[in-house]
Amino acid sequence: MAQADWSTTSRVHSSTSAPAPWLAVARARHAKGESVSAIAKALGISRATLYRHLGGSA
Repeated sequence: MAQADWSTTSRVHSSTSAPAPWLAVARARHAKGESVSAIAKALGISRATLYRHLGGSA
C-alpha cells in the first residue's frame, strides 16, 4: 500500500481546528480490526501519535 501524502492537511497537534482527514481514515481502519502498527505505518505517523488521537478506542 502506498504511503499517503498528508503534507497539505492540518497539523497533527492542532487542537483548534477540525480533526485531520487522516484521523477519520485511521478510525475507520481501526474499527475494521486493522492493527495500530499497520495503520500508523501506512499513514506515515508514529504509533504513539495514533494511540493519542484514537484515545479510548485503541
